Amino acid sequence: MRHAAFAILLVLSAFLTSGCRSGSSGLDVRYPEAGANRAMLAFVAPRRIEVSAVTDRRMDMSRIGYKPKSRANIVTARPVTDIVREALAVELNTNGHTVVADTRDAVLVAAVEEFWLDVVVGYSTTQYVGKVAIALAVADGRSGDTLVTRRYVGIKRRQADADTESAWREVMDAALARTMHDLATDPEVVAALGRVPSTGPPR
Repeated sequence: MRHAAFAILLVLSAFLTSGCRSGSSGLDVRYPEAGANRAMLAFVAPRRIEVSAVTDRRMDMSRIGYKPKSRANIVTARPVTDIVREALAVELNTNGHTVVADTRDAVLVAAVEEFWLDVVVGYSTTQYVGKVAIALAVADGRSGDTLVTRRYVGIKRRQADADTESAWREVMDAALARTMHDLATDPEVVAALGRVPSTGPPR
């Protein structure tokens, strides 16, 4: 009898767990290399840059939004910190720099402050607003001294006839891309990287 009751509890637990998971949408948010373009960051001679582990400073780290009708969580397929770290690496590589783990000229230290999607369903259309906010510091790779601190905010708005997961992802992709574009065109970051000496010959 005890074994039967235990088995029922296991089945019920699995059902509830699967139900919670099914209520979340794992969006594959990313900054594709095809969407990155050379910008002011490419004016600096090639540098060896370490992208340190990105920290998460969001108030709600369990989701990036919720479905307006069911109130189920909207989540990303990968940790938000991994998404941002990958995006930084793509932007640096596109602009001629090398992402390394040692023997670095400079270090990028980033924190995610916002990564959120608002979905508002209207009478005939759905409004999407994606927002990504990233705090960034550039440090000297040898001394560790901070050279510059910056904050980038990317916002993307879109209106569509229907509420779809593809629209969610496209809005968040675009918001993330705007933060990377702001980084690549930031004259203060370009100047900071230009001041650090290179550890190796240009590529």
